[in-house]
Amino acid sequence: MIIAVVPFRSVETSKERMAPALDPAARSELAARLLERTLLALSSAPSVARTILVSPDPLARALARGYGAEALDDDGVPLNAAIEQGLRAAEAAGARAAVVIPVDLAAIDGTAIEALIAEWRSGSTATQPGILAASDGGTAALVLPLPTALVPHFGPASATAHEAECVRIGTPARKLHSPLADDIDTIEDLASAVRQHPPVSRAGIMAIAIDGLGEINAGDDLPLLIATCIARATERHEIGPLRPDDVIAVTQKIVSKAEGAVVDLATVEPREEARVYAERWKRDPRQVEVVLREAVRVVRMDRGVIITETAHGFVLANSGVDASNVGPRSGEIVTLLPRDPDASAQRIRQAIGAATGVTPGVIITDSFGRPWRLGITDVAIGVAGIDPLEDLRGTPDADGRVMAATVRAVADQIAATAELALGKTARRPLALVRGAGAHIAEHGSIRDSLMPSDWDLFR
Repeated sequence: MIIAVVPFRSVETSKERMAPALDPAARSELAARLLERTLLALSSAPSVARTILVSPDPLARALARGYGAEALDDDGVPLNAAIEQGLRAAEAAGARAAVVIPVDLAAIDGTAIEALIAEWRSGSTATQPGILAASDGGTAALVLPLPTALVPHFGPASATAHEAECVRIGTPARKLHSPLADDIDTIEDLASAVRQHPPVSRAGIMAIAIDGLGEINAGDDLPLLIATCIARATERHEIGPLRPDDVIAVTQKIVSKAEGAVVDLATVEPREEARVYAERWKRDPRQVEVVLREAVRVVRMDRGVIITETAHGFVLANSGVDASNVGPRSGEIVTLLPRDPDASAQRIRQAIGAATGVTPGVIITDSFGRPWRLGITDVAIGVAGIDPLEDLRGTPDADGRVMAATVRAVADQIAATAELALGKTARRPLALVRGAGAHIAEHGSIRDSLMPSDWDLFR
């Protein structure tokens, strides 16, 4: 088993040699994209069983986890000491070899990584360290059988230093050859990489769960709590500087709890219809009663499932009434949907703007089932600062044909992306989604995404 070790210092302090040409924000963006590209390449290389990122940067570690990599906090030790940490972790995980890959290689992709490992494996050389020298005399990559006595010497003239280290430990080095030897240190390197290996970075979406919000109770000032939590995350560099095109996803459950949209089932007296239905399908008649109270239209009641339309215009199961993740009295307390999710999202957005100086988009999310599909996915039930839809009608597709019906459900796609980062049982109700390309719209409303009743072929 081969494990990749990726050392990385910081998104915010990387590529300082490009300072004359790129401002700090542009350098941070470049560093993040180079890291993402490296992680993506390693994840697509069949010979690499796992990837371990070693970094003191919380944002870098969050990016790594988003690509399925393990992330180790090296507490800011020098680069080579951090690499040693990664090698020890790889050995402890049972790896027979490790490949150390910096994140600024110009031509990195899964195929190039496979070719590099294949060359190292060829003949008897797989028992020896393999050194790929960079064009500037550094080390572009290092392949090591594990365990190893070799001490990493990444830095200026590191290829020569690594060869000398191999002599010291009595193991001849294998000089590897690969297009990965070109790295990106200067603005000229970047320009050359773009010409020879476009694109140097890959547009992508980043979803990061934001911790630290704590338990939410009725009457809590949720917008202020969320704004404070996000401000703290930016100060600690856990999510990087907040951007206007970021989207903050907030789960419905905490909004409902803070706004008092909860019902104690002990206070509910079910009607006869609810009792009969509940008895037939072994459901709690009090919860059935709450579902019916929240409905403006019952679409279907059968097999224990109740499909309703709510006052918001949503058509969904059980009017959005939910008994999961509601706290210690789970089963006796249910949450309802917020009365005005758009307004809830807007209050949160304004509070974030006041706390950080940046007003990102905000969506309130909830889990919906889908007709004719198994499983649930998160969708947006409230938005602020973004348009929930992207209307592509009238624009050409990749073949030049004008699209006549394509409207992308951007807010719902962002909600689903956020849910993958949050998980269902981790008690993390807050996420940042970056790079989704949502259109900033001051007056966007989730109602824009509801299908008009006269379009509903099944009504």
